[in-house]
Amino acid sequence: MPYRALIAKELADLLNVLSHPHRIRIVEELRQSERDVNSLKDSLNIPHSGVSQHLTLLRNRRLVVERRQGRQVFYRLCQPELATWLMEATRFIEGNTISSRDLGEAIQKARKAWSA
Repeated sequence: MPYRALIAKELADLLNVLSHPHRIRIVEELRQSERDVNSLKDSLNIPHSGVSQHLTLLRNRRLVVERRQGRQVFYRLCQPELATWLMEATRFIEGNTISSRDLGEAIQKARKAWSA
C-alpha cells in the first residue's frame, strides 16, 4: 500500500475512534491523571457499561492503557498530548461560531476547564 494511502487509512481509523462525544470526554478526563471506570461514570453521567465499551474501543486503538490494582482497573492515556491536540482542534469549530454565540461561549469554557 502506498505510504499516503496507509497514513490516510490510519488517520481515518483514529478519527473514527474519536468520533463519539463520550470518548472525547474520556480523553479529556484522562488528560492529567489515571481514572477508574466508576469515576469516569460519575464524570460523564453515563452507565458503567457505556464507559467500559468506550474504554475498550480506546484501548483497542492503543490510545489508553490499563493498570490493575486488585480488582480495580485504572486507565490512562498512552500519549497525553492527545488531549492537547483535541483542544487545539476547537479552533476548527470556532470559525463556525459567528452564527452561534452559545457555541463560542462553550468553546471558551471548555478551553478554560481543560487547561486547568
